[in-house]
Parts: sequence; structure tokens; C-alpha cells
Amino acid sequence: MPANGLQVVLVDDSIPLRERMAASVSAVHGVARVRLANDVPSGLRLFEEHEPDVMILDIELPGQNGLDLLKIIRRRRSSSLIIMLSNHDHPKLREKCADLGANFYFHKLTQFEQVAEVCRKLAESREQQAHSSDLGSSQKPG
Repeated sequence: MPANGLQVVLVDDSIPLRERMAASVSAVHGVARVRLANDVPSGLRLFEEHEPDVMILDIELPGQNGLDLLKIIRRRRSSSLIIMLSNHDHPKLREKCADLGANFYFHKLTQFEQVAEVCRKLAESREQQAHSSDLGSSQKPG
């Protein structure tokens, strides 16, 4: 695992889905670590402790929901990329997530694989940026 790879926090109360999603995202080249939470308080704690690059939030959680956590994260002006997950594929819910600052909204049943794809693209982009800045610093006159 690359030390400077993506840090991801996944918040979902379904153990099977959480494990499957964590395995899928962890398999992406460039992902350093996937931390897991099952509710808003534990997800918020991981967010505060690690300031992850990516937050993957289930909308339906026990107690507070993923929208509540999305609001908290965006109020803190976090630059974390936020992916919302839901079993419901309603346009109004997608729109609400976007209005609250989510970067992506995926339907769990039909768009599951897209979460890992977003992480792959972000990791590749970061790697290219790091490579470009390495080239730039090595080409400076000395």
C-alpha cells in the first residue's frame, strides 16, 4: 500500500455491503487505507482523526443519516470527495445530495462498481500530479 495513497472512510451500517465495498476500494491501486464506520458518530470521529481524501456515505444509517454527516463535513469546509450511496434511485434525493455538496451519488444495486472507479481515477490523478511535480523539481537549475 502506498504511504501517500488515498485515505478513504466508508460509513455504512450493512456489514456485508461494507465488507464488499471495502474490499473493492482497497483493491484499487493508489488506495492506502479504507477505514470503516457503521454510523454517523463513528464516521465523524474517523473524519476528524484522519481527514480522508474520500468519504463514502450510506444515506440510511441508524440514528442520524448520511445526509446529516454530509452537512457536517461540508460545514467544516472539507475538501474530501464525498460519494453518497443509497438503495433508492430517486432524482430528488440525488438533487438534494448534490445541493448539500456531494460529489457523486450512486445507487447501491446498479452502480456499486462506480465507487471503486471514482477512487481509481482520483488515485491516478494524484499520482500524475505527484509525478509532474517530481519532474518539475528535478528540472530546476541548481
